Amino acid sequence: MLAESFESVGELATAPVKSPLEVRDNPPRFSFVWWVATTLLLSMAGLFSLCSVFIDLYPWVGAVRSFSEAALVGALADWFAVTALFRHPLGLPIPHTAIIPRNKSRIGKSLGVFVQRNFLSKEALEGESLNITGAIARWLELPANRKNIVSRIASVLPKIISSLEEREVKVFVDQQVEDFIRRVDFAKAGAKLFRTLTANGMHEVMLDEVVEQSRGFFRANQEWFGRELREASPWFVPDFVDRKIFASIVEKTEDTFSRALSDKNHELRKRLHGSILIFVEKLEISDDFHKKGEALKGVLLSSDIFRGYISSLRDAFLQSVKADAQSDTSLLAATIDRILQNFVATTKASPALQHRLDNFMRSVLRSAFGEQSNHVADLIARTIEGWDTKTLVSKLEDQVGNDLQYIRINGTLVGGLVGLSLYYIEKLF
Repeated sequence: MLAESFESVGELATAPVKSPLEVRDNPPRFSFVWWVATTLLLSMAGLFSLCSVFIDLYPWVGAVRSFSEAALVGALADWFAVTALFRHPLGLPIPHTAIIPRNKSRIGKSLGVFVQRNFLSKEALEGESLNITGAIARWLELPANRKNIVSRIASVLPKIISSLEEREVKVFVDQQVEDFIRRVDFAKAGAKLFRTLTANGMHEVMLDEVVEQSRGFFRANQEWFGRELREASPWFVPDFVDRKIFASIVEKTEDTFSRALSDKNHELRKRLHGSILIFVEKLEISDDFHKKGEALKGVLLSSDIFRGYISSLRDAFLQSVKADAQSDTSLLAATIDRILQNFVATTKASPALQHRLDNFMRSVLRSAFGEQSNHVADLIARTIEGWDTKTLVSKLEDQVGNDLQYIRINGTLVGGLVGLSLYYIEKLF
């Protein structure tokens, strides 16, 4: 519902501006309720005429005539009142009709002042009763609202990606990537990465992989290692002795790798960890590593292959996101929905978090609107002033037209009952 309201406002705001106030050329769109109200009016007119003809022949018709007469007056009065809000009745320039079109500027100014005083004042923006986060969470708690947001994002995302695929945008993105690479100090960036891994214990995974890969390399090349040992062995040492020594080396090496994988405090792991720390320190302070990093940067920036690789990654990423957004089983949509659900659950479970988020959003609102509330009010007034009159009237009738037609129906029936009551009161006295 909220999204549909925003869409309606957006359509109004983007409508073309037309200066002539030609309200008589904007005929109403007749709904079912309009036909009911109008049929009642015409029926009362016909009934009143019929009763006027036969009242002398049938005295009891007087009650029906009084009912239809009062109902006709009520129907005509309410028809005039409802029509006068939006246009000139029957196209006649009767004073104080077409109220909304003729007072569009005043309505815009009044609405702007209302928003300024009730929503953008310092008291409203700082009030503790303004629980913005709670209201957002309650709205997002409804699956239909989350689905609406996700579907809007999914529909807009392909358009954004299509704009990113324009040649000028691609050139801009490539330039930003190149500038980023130029600013990065590869050596220090690598040092920060390794320090983060070691500080959080993530380097243990890397050590496991190093040990496992080393064991795999040793197993795959045992024949080569054995041949190298025999070639380095003195001529007088028998082959069976070399084989025995190599078998012992293989057994010990396998045992060392296995224990290093199972024991986090194994000496091999400690030595590897120490080597990593020394390497990180060199990355941070060594001019030699800094020069090597700058040389690598120069090679990458001057390589057409690297540039093509980055461009292909960019295009593949954009296409995958675009395809996912258009898919019925979109991973992106599911992720967004899950994020919204987590936001709702987290904020509902933590009043303290709601309070902090409310304070943050209030500060943003104060910064964005608090001191500019007059400008916001003027913007609202100018926007409404610029709306096409026909579009404004049409949209307002779409929103409240049926309710106004019910007023016509009620006026007809109530008027008739009042007329009937007066008829019998007159008879009694």
